[in-house]
Amino acid sequence: MRGDERVDGRPEEEAPRARVHPVEWSPWIWILPLAAILVVGWFVMRYTVFGGGEITVHFVEARGLERYSPVRYRGAKVGTVQEIDVDEDLEEVVVRISMDARMGEALRTGTRFWIVEPGLEGGLGSLLTGTYVGIAPGEGEPSREFRGLEHPPILAAPEPGRIFILEAQELGQASVGSPVTFRGMRVGRVLGAEYDHQRGRTAVHVFVIEPYAVYVRESTRFWRAGGLSLGFEGGRVSMGDASLSSLLTPAFAFYTPEVLAGPEAAEGTRFELHESRNAAIAAADGPHLDYRVSFSGSVSGLAAGTPVEMRGVPVGRVRDVRLRYVPASASLETPVTLVLDPRRLELALPAGSTRENLREITNEALQDLVRNGLRARLATSLILPGASAVSLDLVGPRGAARLDLTTDPPTIPAAAGGDGLQGALAAIERVATTLEELPLRQIAGDLQSAARRVDALVHDPRLDSSLGRLDAALADVQSAAATTRENVDPIARSLRRAAIDVETAAATLESAAGTAGASVGPIAESLRRAAASAESAAAGAEQLLGAAPRQSYDLAALVEELTRAAEAVRALATYLSENPDALLRGRAP
Repeated sequence: MRGDERVDGRPEEEAPRARVHPVEWSPWIWILPLAAILVVGWFVMRYTVFGGGEITVHFVEARGLERYSPVRYRGAKVGTVQEIDVDEDLEEVVVRISMDARMGEALRTGTRFWIVEPGLEGGLGSLLTGTYVGIAPGEGEPSREFRGLEHPPILAAPEPGRIFILEAQELGQASVGSPVTFRGMRVGRVLGAEYDHQRGRTAVHVFVIEPYAVYVRESTRFWRAGGLSLGFEGGRVSMGDASLSSLLTPAFAFYTPEVLAGPEAAEGTRFELHESRNAAIAAADGPHLDYRVSFSGSVSGLAAGTPVEMRGVPVGRVRDVRLRYVPASASLETPVTLVLDPRRLELALPAGSTRENLREITNEALQDLVRNGLRARLATSLILPGASAVSLDLVGPRGAARLDLTTDPPTIPAAAGGDGLQGALAAIERVATTLEELPLRQIAGDLQSAARRVDALVHDPRLDSSLGRLDAALADVQSAAATTRENVDPIARSLRRAAIDVETAAATLESAAGTAGASVGPIAESLRRAAASAESAAAGAEQLLGAAPRQSYDLAALVEELTRAAEAVRALATYLSENPDALLRGRAP
């Protein structure tokens, strides 16, 4: 039997064989390994040859710092926070930061790091940037380990210019990098702030670039120009120097007078930092001259920067307001320092005038005005509280006062009363003081006592009885007058007839005198006298007759008036007994 046949007679199957397909080699297979090698090499070269890499900064607190928070240098991002952890002793926060390669040369022992938090002191713009790490490159050996600062340091000047120091009680709404402006243009920035222990004040270091540093003179004044501030000026609401840019980034600004500005300020010159533009301009030197006014009353609302006006035209500002105790009179006075700008008065100033010439010319002008009645008084608004301005007006008598040149600065006399609402309030205050000095309780008691006495007098029954008897007596007088009027006329006629008869008898006797002898003369004289007496009696009777009606009328009117007076007195007594305070406030309508 053959080898390729099986027992059952069928041929045996062949075993399977593998097929080999040769594959040709391709260079594209090395692309991915080469790319990985290049990326690793780039990272190695970046962190070893070109600098950068990870550094460690130790802070006391993280203060809102998070992973991937940026690291900024002059506003540019130069690194990223990779990890925030706490050390083993739980005493500080360890922050690991990945720095860009371009900052390799800045990572030295003198380099400083600090945390910048968003807050209103940096303006609304800082709220949008979030918390980040600030860096200030320094000198020293290369280092990868640093200790962070709790407060921002004072930075170095970034370009040619001058650094000035502003002194204030507090930093306020400003931070490192806040702008410094001059006439609306950004001319510098804030480099930092520190507390001066010797002066007890905050020192803000500001930098002004070289083209504008020449405008900072000895008479220059700085103020806070950022944020939103509301104030009252000249009876109006003022919003200060608020603008969109100042709200986003609070700034400092400065003002330099155009006349007598003084020499340029040297590097490191210290200036007072004022709270507002008005206060800064009022404190500026240059052509501004100081004068003093002492007000006797309250100066509520008066502050540095309040306008000084002449006939409503601004001529200066209030520099400061003080309170002084006068031991001689045991009283208080409020000296107010005003700064006036002579240019507002358009005085004739010779070319090249010095400050002394300016003072002399201004004093002469004000001396003449004071002789003509110039006085200082507080002007107030009927709507807004407090003093809105200091008004210099011709309201005093001529020749009654003078500009006091013996004081430094010269003193302008103040008016006796205020203006507008201030004068009304002063008058009300004087009335209130007078009322307080009156013994009102004693007066009220006396009035009540007087009212009780009047009431007792009016209600006395004897007064009614007396009026009744007086009325009856007047009735009797009227009756007697009527009877007299009826009988006087006949009596007068009889008297006249008797006088005529007597006169006739006397004439008869005189005619018979020649025959009767000398004894007839005395008898005729007696008859004539009797006739004169009768005539006189008749005239008197007629006079009585004519006057009787008038006398009767006068007596009746007198009785009627007395009755009405008694009733009025009775009503007055009753009202006063019920309302004793009516003598002070008057009868209610």
